[in-house]
Amino acid sequence: MALFGRKKRVEPPVEHLDEPVPDEVAATPSGPVSVEAYRAALLAVIEPQSPIGLGVLDAFGRRLCEDIVADIDLPTFTSASVAGYAVRAADVAAASAYAPVRLPVLDTLDSPAYRGAPLLERTAVRVAVGAPIPEGADAVVPLEQTGGGELEVEVRVAIAAGQHLRLAGSDISDGTLLLERGRILDAGAIGLLAEVGLDKVLVRQPPRVAVLTVGSDLVPPGLPLASRAHRYDATTTLISAAARADGARVFPAGTFGDDPAVLREALTEQLIRADLIVVVGGLDGTLPEVLAGLGETTVRQVALHPGNAQAFALIGDDRTPVIALPGGASSAFVGYQAFVRPALNRLQGEPNELPRSETLPARVALHGHADATELIPAIITERGVEPCGVAGADLAYDVARADALIVLPPRTRLVPANSDVEVWVLTPPRT
Repeated sequence: MALFGRKKRVEPPVEHLDEPVPDEVAATPSGPVSVEAYRAALLAVIEPQSPIGLGVLDAFGRRLCEDIVADIDLPTFTSASVAGYAVRAADVAAASAYAPVRLPVLDTLDSPAYRGAPLLERTAVRVAVGAPIPEGADAVVPLEQTGGGELEVEVRVAIAAGQHLRLAGSDISDGTLLLERGRILDAGAIGLLAEVGLDKVLVRQPPRVAVLTVGSDLVPPGLPLASRAHRYDATTTLISAAARADGARVFPAGTFGDDPAVLREALTEQLIRADLIVVVGGLDGTLPEVLAGLGETTVRQVALHPGNAQAFALIGDDRTPVIALPGGASSAFVGYQAFVRPALNRLQGEPNELPRSETLPARVALHGHADATELIPAIITERGVEPCGVAGADLAYDVARADALIVLPPRTRLVPANSDVEVWVLTPPRT
């Protein structure tokens, strides 16, 4: 099927995406398309969700969609950094222990709420730590360098203008760039927003993802298996958990048989709550026909193992994206990492990053596929990385033990033991 058109939505210019659809995917299918070209075509029809204003606490963990610039000075007033006497530095320029300068004390300031009257020449005001400095004063003489008088103070040291003051705006000044657009809002950033008086900030909501699995032989966990031909549905839960770990709000829709009317109803029901629908399985049944009847659809063989059958679509009035993955836990999980995870990042306005990549030595010899990218569930050890599970089993058991995927590019026939390989790191090592 031909590649469908771009999603149409009015967005600020900075949000608009102009990625060209790769000719390799847009052309009439003649063979498997590369993983990279298929992912680029999929991402070209997904645009970031529109930013909204959220309360600062609700925005925790989200990516900031605006620059935050201070419109306040912190501290908001100049204060004494030590206990002592606020003075004009020029009035005590000649003071010393042998020739102290005596000044009348006009007032005592010990609360931020009271600044007092302007300071007259050749006078002083007693101040506590943190108290505001009266207008006209430009320094504070520490208490221990004076006689400590209440009505008159003997100043025994010369002091320079600006000494022992905490100036207004010395921490944050009006106009300071505090947080740049794109920053993930952690606890410190949330506290800073509150500190400068902001109660809302512009972010994107977590994308809402509906996950459903197609398979007449599948049974939801918790129910009995009616026959030996039945098996438990692991993929709905597996993919839902993976999406939740990547910041999505997930709605597991459950398991459905390969009936066109049932699938059509199941998909359309998700449109009222989903920004993205992920379907696992059904690509060898009626699912492609159902998707084509609901919107613009692309079904392709992708040069990926396991799981070369892939599809994506835009359905409904809002052209909600659908990503269809092959059945089987390992195949679905591989497809999730290669295609769904980047799509979630795009929806959240984040870089279209794959899992973190490292180069590690292979503990055993590896065999790739001549015409496909091989993604192998694996375990990272102190000595390198090694596959886990049984080839062809396609079990969640293999995924559960894996903390990485070994990446073997097309035309990789043999990787000798102890040779370096690319690895996508999925989680911290399990111990």
